[in-house]
Amino acid sequence: ENARTDLAALDLRARIGSTTEVRAELGASRRAGETANAWLVEAEHRTGSLDVLAYVRSVDQAYGTGQQSGAEIGRRKIGLDARYAASEQLSFIASAWNDDSLTDAGRRQALQLGAAWRSGDTDARLALAHFADRRADGSRGDSTVLDAGVTQRLFGNRLELGASTSVALDRAEALDLPARHRLRARFAATEWL
Repeated sequence: ENARTDLAALDLRARIGSTTEVRAELGASRRAGETANAWLVEAEHRTGSLDVLAYVRSVDQAYGTGQQSGAEIGRRKIGLDARYAASEQLSFIASAWNDDSLTDAGRRQALQLGAAWRSGDTDARLALAHFADRRADGSRGDSTVLDAGVTQRLFGNRLELGASTSVALDRAEALDLPARHRLRARFAATEWL
């Protein structure tokens, strides 16, 4: 039997000067006598060379009408993402977050640091990621992975060749951060395809 879900939401947006924006969302849903909430607060700062996003968000397990990402339901996450463009070609990226389950003991603490190079037809990246997980059953698992990749575009971008690798520096116990190696090729047979 499909129960009716009532949903109310409020969005706020404030600009602080020309480089900073603060956003907030609050939502509540009610189904079969149960009320569930979701909220987020984000602050984004953008200058010519530096982009920073700080956020905190929470989505109750029973919130909404099924429109939320499955990875976000029943979670509370606080984090910071930053990108610094040292030049037109070179940028540095950092991301750190804490992701707690609202339904069990699960938690992830993560840090990712990287650099990206874009030059004409060539892109390259090098990154280091560390995840410290506490699973729902209380067991722990850590992963530290070095990730590298390169992409080359040829024949006016009609052919794209890429290679990437993720190598565990210590352990790779996170299911979504495995050690892996990939080769890929993409060819555009026509301009519109």
